[in-house]
Amino acid sequence: MAELHLLNPSPETVVWGYIGGAQRHVLEINAGDSVLLRSVSGTPRDPVPAEWIPDSLREIHKKVTDHGPGVHILTGPIAVRGAAVGDTLAVEIEQIRVDSAYGFNYMGPMSGIFYNEMEEAETAIITFDDDRRVGRLGRATIPLRPFFGIMGVNPPEDWGRITSVTPGRYGGNMDNKQLTEGTTLYLPVLRDGGLFYAGDGHGAQGDGEIDVTAIETSLEGRFRLDVMKGTGQRWPYARRGTMLISMGFDDDFACALQGSANQMIGLLEDQFGLSRREAYRLCSICADFHITQAVNGIKGVHGMLDTSILIE
Repeated sequence: MAELHLLNPSPETVVWGYIGGAQRHVLEINAGDSVLLRSVSGTPRDPVPAEWIPDSLREIHKKVTDHGPGVHILTGPIAVRGAAVGDTLAVEIEQIRVDSAYGFNYMGPMSGIFYNEMEEAETAIITFDDDRRVGRLGRATIPLRPFFGIMGVNPPEDWGRITSVTPGRYGGNMDNKQLTEGTTLYLPVLRDGGLFYAGDGHGAQGDGEIDVTAIETSLEGRFRLDVMKGTGQRWPYARRGTMLISMGFDDDFACALQGSANQMIGLLEDQFGLSRREAYRLCSICADFHITQAVNGIKGVHGMLDTSILIE
């Protein structure tokens, strides 16, 4: 029978600023089990009431001294028994909720698409209403649509540590606002056990994430982790109902778009039996390709196609 596990952030269950390398799992589960995972964002110095700062965040900042080159605090990794290189880790996002009374948005020098314009760093605090459905920023009332900016698996150990900032074949900092509750993310297993992690919680984000952050906040997510054997999958993609979501990553937007389009075409070939020409034509007519994010060094483009148009 499938179990539900709890994984809270603590100095023993997070990594800071990196993925991969010689790290080992902090939790091991069976395929088909679910995990209630919490993430933290911000610092104990955030200009908010002291009771809004979780004790776990204070402890992590006090005790975790092994920092990678990135900035994100990630909860995990989680090993899934039976997951082997060449498989797919299917991450069903069963539920996401905001786990904080506030979020923040940072912009500053050498970041965002106008990285030469900002001379001073500036952080805005966004407060949430009591039921955490909207955030308030100046005159704006922003509907919350929470998602984890970072979800991924560990790359092969011999790749060494990789910054938490960039996305890649392993997923990572994809910042894809389509990866909400009710979506399943498919990740290629690049290391036995998969070693799944999540963090970089967002309350809301626009496509592009142009100033380098969204509404950064702490989240609670429930994930069902399952294994699809022997798929040979190479890049992440997702599905929500009949909506197929492809992804492409590259330091050049044209190449990221080609990667996303090529993946969508391949998924239509493999999962719906279309020829490459049929799928290419259908993508031009029916698929929408969006800038996922433009600010993480490696850029992202995601495609969306409602497969309900494919009548059996």
